[in-house]
Amino acid sequence: MSSSTHPRPRTLLRHRTWSIGAALLGAAALGWLALVATAGAPAQAPPALGLVVGIADQRSENLSDPRLADLPVGHARLAVAWDAMRYPRQRAEIDDWMDAVAAARMVAQVTFGRSRARPFSLPPTAVYARQVRAFRRRYRKVREFSPWNEPNIAIHATNSNPRRIASYYNTLRSQCPRCTVLGADVVDTSSLERWMRDYLRVFPPGRRPRHWGLHNYVDANSSSSWGTRTMLRMAPGEIWFNEVGALVRRPTPSPRARPDRRTMMRVGKRHSAEGMRRVFALADLSPRIKRVYVYHWKADRMAVWDSALLSPRGTPRPSFDVFAKRARLSDTHPTG
Repeated sequence: MSSSTHPRPRTLLRHRTWSIGAALLGAAALGWLALVATAGAPAQAPPALGLVVGIADQRSENLSDPRLADLPVGHARLAVAWDAMRYPRQRAEIDDWMDAVAAARMVAQVTFGRSRARPFSLPPTAVYARQVRAFRRRYRKVREFSPWNEPNIAIHATNSNPRRIASYYNTLRSQCPRCTVLGADVVDTSSLERWMRDYLRVFPPGRRPRHWGLHNYVDANSSSSWGTRTMLRMAPGEIWFNEVGALVRRPTPSPRARPDRRTMMRVGKRHSAEGMRRVFALADLSPRIKRVYVYHWKADRMAVWDSALLSPRGTPRPSFDVFAKRARLSDTHPTG
């Protein structure tokens, strides 16, 4: 979930054309048999072999892990504050991350989100545009962006304004017409359908985004697929699971919080393999689901949110094997 609601390791954002040989097809069939054996698995078709498997991780050192380098994982996602270029420390953190991505020969995707200094307000569009331009000037190789992180679960209503988020999307599209720009990174909470309906109404017919980011933690860690199916029904074009993982630990919900789908989530080490299998079963629901970025690589023992593939000591969890097997079937060089 967004770092605006669930703290994660504090680094960059306080708070995720190929030919198929016969052998690969055989491996895919075996992988599918394992998937359908998963209790409650929603997929009804074999694995999509063109699915891109990436890693969402805020820590540059994790991208240098030899175990990650051994896998055909060619895509990494980073969440940054919209005004990060104003602060030397944040610039240095992003520099380190970008250097690690370059060293690993990965493709970087960046999602903008709340400011560390002003976490409960959306910037004016003109101010956002200046900061995004400064970011793109510094990191010219980045060609994949999402304008805002998890707006549908913002703590304050002013942080979720669909019209303002749409202006950020249009800003990125205007500044970089050849970049891939997602409509937004939304979460599969109870507010998803309402927020998406309001957001889509902002765009004229034929001008709606054709790429979308979804953080479907609830679906992956429960027996439901409502969030993923809702996005498939409402969002035109491609859907990327921009941040998802099998939950080992999460903050205890506040007793004052409104009833929400997040109360459905299962948590624990024993659940990690099942949760990761569900991630990929959900991805197989539709050929429109093109990418899965798993959050995150290695756990931080001090963090209240943990959906990592490795324990704090660096020991692979059961979810790691599921991730690794599916990554070896993935398309590491998408064309779109």
